[in-house]
Amino acid sequence: MTLSVTPADLGLFMNVTLDDDRAQQMLDIVEAFASAIVSPLPDAAKGVILTAAARAYPNPSGTSSEAVNGASASWGGGAYLSRSERSMLRRMAGKGGGAFTVNVAPHAGRGYRDPLRPATLDDAEQFALDQDLP
Repeated sequence: MTLSVTPADLGLFMNVTLDDDRAQQMLDIVEAFASAIVSPLPDAAKGVILTAAARAYPNPSGTSSEAVNGASASWGGGAYLSRSERSMLRRMAGKGGGAFTVNVAPHAGRGYRDPLRPATLDDAEQFALDQDLP
């Protein structure tokens, strides 16, 4: 299943009139990149596709800087998905990004003693019992 993102959607998103063939090509390229991350693409991915295509449309060759008569400019361009866009696609598809816990005291309970609490004779006896020592 492919998303229904059209050149008209991209033009509206960018608030400009676009060459439909070129816009469709950018959308196809970005959608292929997104499909390599998550397949099938969730409907919510439309925003990611539009954002990446809008970034690529004005600068399809990916030129990153230009200098004319001593003046220079730098920018990003070309079709790509940023790290945050790739992560967003995974979350939209329900892959990764979920909550999890890490047990920082896996032995809490049996034989565990808070290292900041002074040791007592009871701790030594409990340790011996836990280790099955005589």
